[in-house]
Amino acid sequence: MKKLIILATILTAGHAFAQIREFQTTRLNSTAGTGVASILSTEAAILNPASAAFFGDSSASLQSYSTSLRKENSLRKTIPDKFPKNNKSSGYFLSDHSAGVKGGIAYLQQDENRFGREKMVFHGAAPVGAEGAVGFSYNYIRDTLPKKYNKRHRTHHQMRVGSTFILNEGSYLGLVIVDPTRTNPGDERVLIGFQQAMTSSLILMADVGSQYSKDVMDKSLWGVAIQMNLFDDFFIRGGRSYDNITKLRGYGYGVGWVGPRFGVEFAQRFSESFGKGTYIYKKESLVDTALSAILKF
Repeated sequence: MKKLIILATILTAGHAFAQIREFQTTRLNSTAGTGVASILSTEAAILNPASAAFFGDSSASLQSYSTSLRKENSLRKTIPDKFPKNNKSSGYFLSDHSAGVKGGIAYLQQDENRFGREKMVFHGAAPVGAEGAVGFSYNYIRDTLPKKYNKRHRTHHQMRVGSTFILNEGSYLGLVIVDPTRTNPGDERVLIGFQQAMTSSLILMADVGSQYSKDVMDKSLWGVAIQMNLFDDFFIRGGRSYDNITKLRGYGYGVGWVGPRFGVEFAQRFSESFGKGTYIYKKESLVDTALSAILKF
């Protein structure tokens, strides 16, 4: 019986090795990925490209995080399936908001569970009326698989479309369609987000979404988050998420100081599996520890 359990675990893990999680900035790690309706500069490259249209200043950002394992399952030693140590991701973002069409470029590099990914992102956005914006992003993605695979290098292209609307003072609505042409089946998503400023120092956020090619009840996700502004430039954030598509759920927290020209952020995100389709075992948790630096000019 024990051998059957171990074999089942190997098969489940082997199926999941084909996935690399979406790159997350420090800000998104702190809110557990929530923020479709938020007006964000760096994150416009990887979440909602429309939000770039609301900025006037340009910026550059370095984002980095490492992934470790908490509560390692004893089955890893029996199989064996040792958790790799070099799970690191980094991103370099440059945003130009000086022209009519605002946007930027980003280069992302990920090493996770012996898989590698490089991504180049080009995005742009423009206003639609006085209180709305629409944006597009193009992603060139190159994956590197472990040595046991025959075709180790795989390349694909992906598009993302987003829109953001100001409902009233302090209220924002966001919509994102990921991979609308389904160039990489399984990545397609539709995301809807809402953000409400309760006071000048308290913001609430909520996202919902689904894999639109499947049954919404079987392939859906949600996230909620909160941001508190303690001082003029100092923020505390926290969030929780549940993703029935990737079979991961968890929470995140973080702090940030963003001044007129420079900013730094720190965050941690904890994710656990609740079904087949991930490379982590029962009762294990992935811990993403993130740090970023932001320069505005």
